[in-house]
Amino acid sequence: MSRSVPPIASDSPTVAPAHESGLGRIVRNSAFNAVGTILIVPSNMLALFVMAQRLGAQPIGTFFTIFSISAVIHWIADAGTTTVLTRHVARNPQRLKTIIPESLGVLCVVCCVSTTLFMLVAVPWMSFFTDRVSFAVVIVAASAMWSRHALDFAASALRGLERFEYENFARVVQTCSFCVFVWLWVHPSTGGALAAFIAYAASNVIAAIIIWWTLLTKWDCAGFRLNREIIKRWWTESIPLGAGDVIRQFLMQMDTLLLAAYKPQAIVGMFSIAARPLQPLQLLPKIIVSVTFPMLSRAAQVDLAAVNRLFVKTTKILWTASLPISIGLSMAAQPIILATAGEDFIDAARPLQILIWSTGLIFINAQLRFVLTALDSEKAYWRLICWTLAVKLGLEAALIPLWGLYGACIGNILGEIALGIGGALALHRLGVKSPNWLDFLRPAPAAIAMTLIMWPYANHDASLLSVIIAGVAGGVVYAIVALFSGIVPWSDLQRIWRSLRKPAIVASLEPAAVVAVAETADAIPN
Repeated sequence: MSRSVPPIASDSPTVAPAHESGLGRIVRNSAFNAVGTILIVPSNMLALFVMAQRLGAQPIGTFFTIFSISAVIHWIADAGTTTVLTRHVARNPQRLKTIIPESLGVLCVVCCVSTTLFMLVAVPWMSFFTDRVSFAVVIVAASAMWSRHALDFAASALRGLERFEYENFARVVQTCSFCVFVWLWVHPSTGGALAAFIAYAASNVIAAIIIWWTLLTKWDCAGFRLNREIIKRWWTESIPLGAGDVIRQFLMQMDTLLLAAYKPQAIVGMFSIAARPLQPLQLLPKIIVSVTFPMLSRAAQVDLAAVNRLFVKTTKILWTASLPISIGLSMAAQPIILATAGEDFIDAARPLQILIWSTGLIFINAQLRFVLTALDSEKAYWRLICWTLAVKLGLEAALIPLWGLYGACIGNILGEIALGIGGALALHRLGVKSPNWLDFLRPAPAAIAMTLIMWPYANHDASLLSVIIAGVAGGVVYAIVALFSGIVPWSDLQRIWRSLRKPAIVASLEPAAVVAVAETADAIPN
């Protein structure tokens, strides 16, 4: 299957290093994402602890409630437009001087929708649950949403150009400056929750200015365009994605909601403790899938075989990366629960040991949204998520009344299996095949080796420190055995090494056909 390739303009912008193989670019850009994540998480945690110590329960509760409202509305108002922007840029970087002005117009509409929804929700909430409405807090929180949308739009454009270093730099600046501002400004005497929102808004403004200045000056693509045709075209593409994302997030929370409807709150609390590790783990596959999305979007225009190769390789990588996480947390469930939640929640260890085995499915399913979007099949993604919702709702409505806490755990895993099977069928109809099922067994020797190392520490009496040491040792053994088992071919490792050693020289844009052919022939071997 091949598609027409748009003509290349003479004033083409620069993109990711053209000399690097696709595999090398995946490794380099994933490394940027990983380093960014490692730097961001401690800054956010430090800011949280400082605010909690200085403000107390009520102001911090107000801050995070309004923050949660703004986060949900931010996500709804985005409605998939940032993903569409990445696809547009990845496919047609030579049209950047048209795409970016259009995206600025779309950004203004998104900000208006976001602000309107936020006011409609936040003001009534403050009126009902607090003694007064702080319009200052609401206005500052809204401005933080605007700058956050701006940061996301610029980051999405740079993802399409495969320049992930700029996004990660801006996000690290945002979290670090937020932490500094909290340390300097946020005290009960300076306004409490209001001061915290000022710090958050200021940090996002700084990051947004940095990343937009980089994009507009380095690629010379300033401008503004907005009309009815642009709105219709962008939202026709994005709305199925946005709606699917909303339902996907509901899927992740449905276990808790149904459990609360059928069982006492104590059981809901036990399940919440067991399911807590799954929340941050959802961020890990995005380190890789956000990097492969631009490649998928370009290849989908030219050669479906390239999409198939990249999908198969990414699936293998995600599955192999998920196994040590599942093994480690399963073996260490009891010491982790005791160290973090206490003896009262020891009964959550067994549900955690069950739930954590959905990690591999979560990792693999994370790429379905991006692959279907790259193939211009946003409606297929919407239908897939709706189908999965119906299946999971039926399963858990039957399992939870029968088996309670364990019914919710089994329903969670079966829901991810249903999503994976439905996604494989949807991709098969589009001509993209799944990996050979035997490939999922190739990490088995490495998994067994890691299990044997950690097994002596999978008990109630093991200390958290000993479990961590055993987990690190087991992870190293897993990597070594996986390497010698041929899970990652030596040719791929040599290609990665050459890419890392070679300086990142920015080259002129090559035609999409050339890039796709290069990725097919060299970067994405079977």
